[in-house]
Amino acid sequence: MHIAIDVGRTDINIGLVYNGTVILKTRLPALSKEGLLRRLSDIIGAIYKLFSDSRFSLSECTGIGIAVPGVVDATSRTLASINDKYSDAVGFPFEEWFNGVFGLPCILENDARAALIGEAAYGVARGETDAVLMTIGTSIGTAAMMDGQIIRGRHHQAGILSDYFVADLEAVTNNDAVGIDTFKKLIPYWSTCIVNLIHAFDPEIVILSGELMKSQADIVPLLQEQVLKNAWTPWGNVRFVVAEDPDSSVLLGVSRLVEMEHSHRLRNFG
Repeated sequence: MHIAIDVGRTDINIGLVYNGTVILKTRLPALSKEGLLRRLSDIIGAIYKLFSDSRFSLSECTGIGIAVPGVVDATSRTLASINDKYSDAVGFPFEEWFNGVFGLPCILENDARAALIGEAAYGVARGETDAVLMTIGTSIGTAAMMDGQIIRGRHHQAGILSDYFVADLEAVTNNDAVGIDTFKKLIPYWSTCIVNLIHAFDPEIVILSGELMKSQADIVPLLQEQVLKNAWTPWGNVRFVVAEDPDSSVLLGVSRLVEMEHSHRLRNFG
């Protein structure tokens, strides 16, 4: 079993994952403008409450997986850079800190990459090896997979196109009176982002996720139409799928990474 943490800009989702299933989860308000480090004690308290509410114990866990927005150095398990919110967590030693609290190994990953890993391992893209993902919520997140490998790049930025497409969406989502017609005005921006992902990474499938997919019937057909119109794919058309449970895909993704690291450790150290 694994402890999985998805640090979002609006909420922090925390779950216990067992055999590719989120068995129990909870949610905390992110309060992201106040930074992440001051929320760590609340995250710890929420984790212990999950155990008290379940039939599992901490001793059954083999690791902790954490996903955060921004540029993540997955090797050093640190946040290398982030736009605005959670800037206090840049360079913070997450692995060392969580290991000190729980005595468990810890991995850190970008949230969109974790969502892609979760969908490819357990979700709507299960078994796919060439895929891109775009999450649309209070911010935009993107990630890519080629030949079954997550693309990270030399400087950990490969596949992260979101900073070019965030500002308009944040302005819209801060207005509670905005209807779906206003969101439709952003379709050209989102479709351009997806077309760039397709041209850069040559996927078979495009995964759409995030809070806005609750309105998928209004948005996805328009988005798909624009992408297929503008993408240069002489081999055929990419397939579009929508995550069935966007709140869980990130949790499943970091759990999968913990599982992979645990297996690697057993092979190498017994």
